[in-house]
Amino acid sequence: MFDEKMTDSFDVLAEREMAKAFRYYNYVREFYGYLCDSLDLMFEDDCDEFDPAYAPAEKEFPPAEGIDENSTAKEKSLDQMAGAIRAYETMQTIVAVLDEDGAEKAEQARGMLQDTHKFALTSIAEWFPKPSIWHEFEKYAQKRLDEYSGNAQCAALLMEPLSLEKAIRDIFVVQKKSLEKFLPKKIAELKKLRSEMETSYKGNADWASRLRRGELAILAARPGVGMKTFALNVAENVALDGGKGVVYFNLDNCNVRRSEQLLCQRANVDYSKVHEGSLDKAETKMLLTAAAEILHSKLRVENAADMNLAEISQKARLYRQLKSLDILIIDYLQLLKVQSCTNRAESLKRATWALKNLAMELNISILLLCQLSRRSTTEQERPQLSDFTEIPGVTQEADAVWTLDRAYTRTHCEADRETAELSIVTPADNSAKNIPLHFTHKRGFTLVDG
Repeated sequence: MFDEKMTDSFDVLAEREMAKAFRYYNYVREFYGYLCDSLDLMFEDDCDEFDPAYAPAEKEFPPAEGIDENSTAKEKSLDQMAGAIRAYETMQTIVAVLDEDGAEKAEQARGMLQDTHKFALTSIAEWFPKPSIWHEFEKYAQKRLDEYSGNAQCAALLMEPLSLEKAIRDIFVVQKKSLEKFLPKKIAELKKLRSEMETSYKGNADWASRLRRGELAILAARPGVGMKTFALNVAENVALDGGKGVVYFNLDNCNVRRSEQLLCQRANVDYSKVHEGSLDKAETKMLLTAAAEILHSKLRVENAADMNLAEISQKARLYRQLKSLDILIIDYLQLLKVQSCTNRAESLKRATWALKNLAMELNISILLLCQLSRRSTTEQERPQLSDFTEIPGVTQEADAVWTLDRAYTRTHCEADRETAELSIVTPADNSAKNIPLHFTHKRGFTLVDG
């Protein structure tokens, strides 16, 4: 089962497991409810035994409180896995209500399908086991269930109550034994997978929740920190893990292609190996898998080195009309081509103001990268809002300012992994939140575990 994670994302895996759980559950609930009804089994209100008639319907397994369309992919996937586990655990309770001896005694005391109205309940035939449902059972059990369900369907068609009774009893005996083996293993398997999902999702921050619609955020860092790498991590997380529409405008006309860098980061493959042609088979497979994920996502990386601010705005409006733009990332402020005015700083301030208006107009989030100057004396000092002295007024237009740094902790390296920190400042009230990160040259920036 765990091999499926190599080709399917956790959200797809969780959705499939939940659907499979309810296919089993709906069958078991209907079959045992029918069986107890046919035997006229009565359950006292204060009885410890479980009455299948009161087993919750599938619609009575709603998402956990707080899970809605605004929840993250992680939250939704974990909730779906929890729903699957609840369904299997309820099946355990239903299956335990009757054993073979108890069913036989009840049948002898009352008799199955003795009344005409009981025979009308043979519509249960549609719930008889099918190989597509029970393929996880042992082959012997699958063969017997297939045989007995065929007998039951023939008996229902030929209106032979006694033959139908025997077929249903045979089905009950085989499937009960199979379920008693299958359910505990399945529940343990899903709990293990859910725990693994919790761990694997660590490092995939929900950056979309910090980039609000109609707002402009500025991401700033000094040269060499990895600001562009972090921006690609944000784009990947929001688009591939969160399902949002992201457009990344690369204004930097350099040798590094951001789309290739993004692909390598997603695949966790060293970028230099692509150009050296030294990839092994496993790395090639990982790149192909990552390429398929990106291709089927709403993430686009565009080379915008020759585009001015007006052209970028026009293209953003087009993407928005196509409903494929939720977050716009511009790399980076100092490379924006804007109308000249008295000085460069004033031009960049006006450009920032225009982008703020664009975010509000299109109801999207804009993340604008901004490179800070390199410090020559106190390089260990963390970046501050005061470092924007060369472009004054820019931060005044932003709803949030993100500053990234890993230089001051660069000595704390462990297995090619460095510690870093993102500081998110809200200029309106000067509040700040610091988020610890890890950095690796393959993967880029991830959240610190825990």
